[in-house]
Amino acid sequence: HTHTHTHTMAATGSDQGFFEQVQHRFAAASSEDGQVATEPFLDACADIVPFFDVLGATAFSPVKSDINGNIKKLRGKFSDNPSQFTTLQKMVDSEIAAKTTTKSGSATDALLWLKRALSFIRVFLSEVVNPSKQALTACATKAYEQTLRKYHNFLVRGIFSLAMKAVPTRENFFKALGGTKTDEAGVTAQINVYLAEMTEQLNAIDLFYAQNQLDS
Repeated sequence: HTHTHTHTMAATGSDQGFFEQVQHRFAAASSEDGQVATEPFLDACADIVPFFDVLGATAFSPVKSDINGNIKKLRGKFSDNPSQFTTLQKMVDSEIAAKTTTKSGSATDALLWLKRALSFIRVFLSEVVNPSKQALTACATKAYEQTLRKYHNFLVRGIFSLAMKAVPTRENFFKALGGTKTDEAGVTAQINVYLAEMTEQLNAIDLFYAQNQLDS
């Protein structure tokens, strides 16, 4: 059973690894003024969603739908005024000015939850490429505890603790991410590049939220 499962995970129809195939990179969202370009950022977020299928499609489906929902809200807000909302900061600034940051369905709230989910991925991947080569369950648990856990109620924590137990072995994980040609060292190198790009954008958003007291 595990064999066929691994096969379907790795069968992305290509020799390339997952992180080589990611079409929209977070690096594309860099803008001169240290702000984060809205469209490229949301495209990069959408491209990371299939990563959860590698971790466990069923177990992580609530996380996926949460991320997709927040991307959709932010795309909706962006389409209200594409020429004004060129960066995430400008979009949130407009809500700060209108005093609607805490309103239900606000872009501020959607981006807050999106950045929390991305932080989970970031810490998880950092743990995975750590030379200590911990089991993936440990990496996922550590990432969850450092990022999302404090914002979740008892029920959601339960869903997550089940998801943590469903993650694949390191071997199967690297096989799924590596395609047919990339070994663990190669995948690790790809993840490190991706992580640096992602971290730069996340840091900019974190800083902006901290400066405006939007992340409580």
